[in-house]
Amino acid sequence: MWGGRFAEGPAAVMREINASIPFDKRLWKQDIAGSKAHVAMLGKQGIVSAEDAATIAAGLDKVAEDYAANGVAEDLTTASVAVTTVMALVTLPLVMLVAGQL
Repeated sequence: MWGGRFAEGPAAVMREINASIPFDKRLWKQDIAGSKAHVAMLGKQGIVSAEDAATIAAGLDKVAEDYAANGVAEDLTTASVAVTTVMALVTLPLVMLVAGQL
């Protein structure tokens, strides 16, 4: 991801300043709900197929189950719960193929 002048990425202090995970992780339920609403809209508008939208929504449910059971990992390199959720979502076997299309 990083290249040119930014070959090494941001300094540790900047990652900590910019990362909102410690605050965001309390809002994971709202983040999942927003993501599910967004994918429903994408399906309704024909941007993704209804089948793909359903697969992504099911994947979001699985991520939500994991968050409920284990909490949200506090990984400051992801910057937000939204990014953490996407990273978890695209690793689910049922979502991998669909995610590659987006």
